[in-house]
Amino acid sequence: MEQSEKKMTKARLFGRIQLECLRRSVTPFVLYMMMSLLLLACQAIEGAVLRYILSAICLLGAMAYNGHLCYLYGKTHYDAYLTGNIHRQNALFGIQSGGDHRPEREYRVWKGFNIGFYVGVVAVIFGLLWGLFPEATPTIGTLFIMIAGWAIIPIQWFNNAGVVISPFVSMAMAIFPILVSGIMYIVGAKVEEKRKLEETERMERVENARKGGEKESKKK
Repeated sequence: MEQSEKKMTKARLFGRIQLECLRRSVTPFVLYMMMSLLLLACQAIEGAVLRYILSAICLLGAMAYNGHLCYLYGKTHYDAYLTGNIHRQNALFGIQSGGDHRPEREYRVWKGFNIGFYVGVVAVIFGLLWGLFPEATPTIGTLFIMIAGWAIIPIQWFNNAGVVISPFVSMAMAIFPILVSGIMYIVGAKVEEKRKLEETERMERVENARKGGEKESKKK
């Protein structure tokens, strides 16, 4: 294990993990913001059926891409976790491992949900502000819709239909990126784990076949 890893405190590691999760959340967040703008544009369509269909496509598209990215993050972090295990095992025997292993990139079940929280935290912040200061609706509401329309526009559909829903409810919309990110992150890690196990088993079969061939040749 590298000297820098030995000296790393729990607080420092926690901070680095948060930065890693925040970094991983940037691309999904930008995608949700772009989809929010498209979602806002869809609201100008006169036909209700077409408007809701296109709006649903925008919402599902954002979640699908969010899921795909976190699936890849899970696979990458699982690889880092296996590398970390090798470093720790070597350290037990006093062997200094080389490489640029980053412990904050190791897989942990909760990291996907943490990434999703950073993606959806803007909905929590704006939903809270809008609920506390409804008189500032023109300013807060406009920013909210442009940045996180995916969290407020669906609620506005109910308000337009006569069902009054508090802006505070938009905070709960953050659960969608949290769940999508967390679940797909775990799925990605499990898929990578299965692939690694199959690869190890295949190598063992090849090695056993080679040893069996050598024994047979010696008998002859």
